[in-house]
Amino acid sequence: MSEATWDVQDGAIVERPRNVRKHPLLNRIYERHDDLIAEHLPAGRTLEIAFGQHMHPRADIGLEGWPSNAETVRKPALAGDARALPFADDAFDAVVGRRFLHHVPPADRPEIVQETARVLRPGGRVILLEGTPGLYRTLTKGLAFRLGLLEEDTDIYGHLSEDTVTALVDGSFDVVEKRTLGSPLMLASISESDASARLLDLYERTQYVKWWTFVVGEQPDIVA
Repeated sequence: MSEATWDVQDGAIVERPRNVRKHPLLNRIYERHDDLIAEHLPAGRTLEIAFGQHMHPRADIGLEGWPSNAETVRKPALAGDARALPFADDAFDAVVGRRFLHHVPPADRPEIVQETARVLRPGGRVILLEGTPGLYRTLTKGLAFRLGLLEEDTDIYGHLSEDTVTALVDGSFDVVEKRTLGSPLMLASISESDASARLLDLYERTQYVKWWTFVVGEQPDIVA
């Protein structure tokens, strides 16, 4: 496997993500995100796009841009391009995307959403979780990179605003859920100390910072 951890392919960033489990609080936060996603998943077959090294527990199959990610997970997965999903029409009941659209050129994002709509059955759902560039997030991550607390920044296209994520989903789906997630304690999520995980309850009680946007869209039923 290549020594590189990220690359640019047709304008999109593909990467072998850092091991989130090295950051106990962040790992617990991501687990809570997965629980939230699961609450909105319908019964049936679920595809996850750009799952990194850890596929969502409810996903049945995944699509990855970094080939080794697709080779190391325990569930069926394949390498491919989300702008041209290698699946038939109406193949899934849900599509999940966790923290990946910011790695795609803005001009290509609508194409990914349209492809998602194509492979979803009527009544199916798309669930997106994306980083949101609030002032606190911008200042905190900028400081962490300058201090060397985070590895190389690959977010070359910037994160998507709440309005941008919502508009992408709203263009092809009925938006049935939208919320922002984040706490001032996000800075502590950089820590590799096991003690940081004890802050999870306080983190959840202080959800008043924009850090992520969570949007659920539903495929309209076909009108006869």
